[in-house]
Amino acid sequence: MAASLQLLHPKPPPMTLVLYAPGSHLAALLEARLPVGMRVHWQDSAAPAGALDVHRRNGTCLVLLDYLDGSAQASSELARRLQRSHPDLPLVAVGSTSARNEEGVVAAVRAGLRDILDLEASTAEIDAVLRRAAALPADVPAEPAQGAERARLILLLGVRGGVGTSTLATHLGVMAQQLAPHRAGGGDAPDTLLVDLGQPTGDAALYLNVDSHFHYEDALRHANRIDASVVTTVMTRHEGGLRLLGQPAGGEGATLADPAVLMQRLRGVFGTVLCDLGGVPVRQIPRSLLNGADEIWLIADPAIGSLVSLDQVLKHLDAIGNRDARLHLVINRRNGPGGGLGPTQIAARFGLPLLASLPCCERLQTSATHGHLLLHDAPRAPYLRALAPLLARLRPAAPPARPHSPLQNILRFLDRSPWKRK
Repeated sequence: MAASLQLLHPKPPPMTLVLYAPGSHLAALLEARLPVGMRVHWQDSAAPAGALDVHRRNGTCLVLLDYLDGSAQASSELARRLQRSHPDLPLVAVGSTSARNEEGVVAAVRAGLRDILDLEASTAEIDAVLRRAAALPADVPAEPAQGAERARLILLLGVRGGVGTSTLATHLGVMAQQLAPHRAGGGDAPDTLLVDLGQPTGDAALYLNVDSHFHYEDALRHANRIDASVVTTVMTRHEGGLRLLGQPAGGEGATLADPAVLMQRLRGVFGTVLCDLGGVPVRQIPRSLLNGADEIWLIADPAIGSLVSLDQVLKHLDAIGNRDARLHLVINRRNGPGGGLGPTQIAARFGLPLLASLPCCERLQTSATHGHLLLHDAPRAPYLRALAPLLARLRPAAPPARPHSPLQNILRFLDRSPWKRK
């Protein structure tokens, strides 16, 4: 074991690690996870900031703050004091991604700490966090790598509430994540993100059956600090690998602040970003979000009220210059065939390309009642097969010599789905 660690990091970098914590046991626990030769100097959390002076004389000094087991509030107060008195001092939160400590990690992000040292991580991953923190001043955000591929941003704009936008977004997000190509970050590397800005708030988390402590408003406030480390540490992860950035249930809806910086950061981390705007009045959608989208999918159903809303949405998009080739129509036949116009007729009436027509599926509601996705209960349902053209558009730049058609890819996914079948 020791020999392998020596190979991992034979010459530790010239950095001094100072841990502020109520007790010294965390220093010993942390030191056992570090590369060979690296030591942790413990300071009581009550010690004054001046105690750091002796350590700062010996090259780069990193301050580690305890965000485990109820120490988050005291560490956040100390972080704010150090940010005022030593603005150039790198601060690193020590936490854990285990469920019982999730709130501590979120508190670290809210306190402005960009670097999170996860005790559940490997020695190599811990070393990488420390090296990154030592190379950057605490108040300078890391920019995405030059030349890095920018994620596609797809807006799912429900023309009114109740047309099935959030249901579509959650199923599409999980399936897109499962079909995503292998990324350099490994099996848990984030690829697909669902940003839930829909109304009523919190529907996506409900359908995915996940709890979230880090929300869109938190990310908006700390947009310049968003990177892959923050994403993998604090953003909610569904069991299928999809990451969710949403809003608390029962809230008043997202702020109207311009999300341009946040979206730029997120698109530097993920491969695909889906944004659920179901039920959001089109006049409230920030212009930068509309302008920056690669495609805008308008979700409607054949009901007369939905078609009136679709007409109003299109008139507004036309007025602000956003009615263009990026618009596509998705018709959700939630109540069966019924009467009136069919999907093709609706698309022709409004002059929009019809991207998909989703069949009526009574099992969607049944699955949602049990806290499941339809993927869990009926993975071969026609509704899921109808998502093939949507999934195919998420990465249109894929190599042309693909051995399978989009529909075949869906079928292969359903065949290897980890959820039970009925």
